[in-house]
Amino acid sequence: MEFKELGKSGIKISAIGLGTWQWGSREWGWGRLYGRKELLEAFDKAIEADINFVDTAEVYGSGRSEQIVAEAIRDHREQVVIATKVWPLNVSYGRVLRAADRSRRRLGIDVIDLYQVHWPNPFVPIRDTMKAMKKLVQDGKVRCVGVSNFGRKRMIGAQQALGPLELASNQVRYNLLDKRIEADILPYAQREKITIIAYSPLAQALLTGKYTVKERPRSFVQRINSRFSPRNLTKLAEFLKIAAEIAQAHGKTLSQVALNWLIRNENVIAIPGVKGPQHVIDNAGAADWRLTVDEVRKLETVIAEVRFDRISGIPSILKAMTRS
Repeated sequence: MEFKELGKSGIKISAIGLGTWQWGSREWGWGRLYGRKELLEAFDKAIEADINFVDTAEVYGSGRSEQIVAEAIRDHREQVVIATKVWPLNVSYGRVLRAADRSRRRLGIDVIDLYQVHWPNPFVPIRDTMKAMKKLVQDGKVRCVGVSNFGRKRMIGAQQALGPLELASNQVRYNLLDKRIEADILPYAQREKITIIAYSPLAQALLTGKYTVKERPRSFVQRINSRFSPRNLTKLAEFLKIAAEIAQAHGKTLSQVALNWLIRNENVIAIPGVKGPQHVIDNAGAADWRLTVDEVRKLETVIAEVRFDRISGIPSILKAMTRS
């Protein structure tokens, strides 16, 4: 496993982390498609693979994700870097302090390694939120502060409000299909040495080749996503064909190619979601090798030709809702 510095903190985190959005979430199939046993086995595999970064949030699974993470890390606290997030309804000064204490209790830890603002709240001044974050760092309850889903302007505002402390990270959606951050967020983060934590790095498994017109997803979250309509899956097929050829040349999987494309950037790590040990094994194989410049160019050229039809997902949404 390769490691990168979290912002300017000196903390080393694995280039491939453990995303726990799905842990305890019924929308993803918790209790139906997977359970606690599979998740704990997945964590054990992560430790074996030297994956040390675990990302969760107070809202994931209505708090269940943090509780499951607590069970997983009980005997491994010194081996892992724990990141969690405060929900935007809790970003006023007092609410941040109380939310952090609740997360620490659910996680069973004294110190949160990275505490992130999950989404910006336009009705609460960022200076109030960051004043609370500085208090948490001062009190030894938090080591580093980050944000999530912040655009460049809001990220700069958060960085200024946090001073003299350094903003460590911005967690954003980033994958081969979602490259909007490359316009302004990524270049700014690179200049300021702010880590980009890429969530949904496999585009909810669209980039894994797992789903086709004949093999549709089973989770509610994916079934209501218009990208998984038969028409859109057909449009993605040519890209997956090219990606598969590149994967075969390296002895890798489609997932590993998509993740490697992300972590080739010095300040980017990826946190793919996992629901079982096999996911972890596959994800870990994305590190310690590199796509060639020509392969990167080929992937980006082909994916640029994919134009998803948003309307085509509406029948899928209605169908999914009637089944749930």
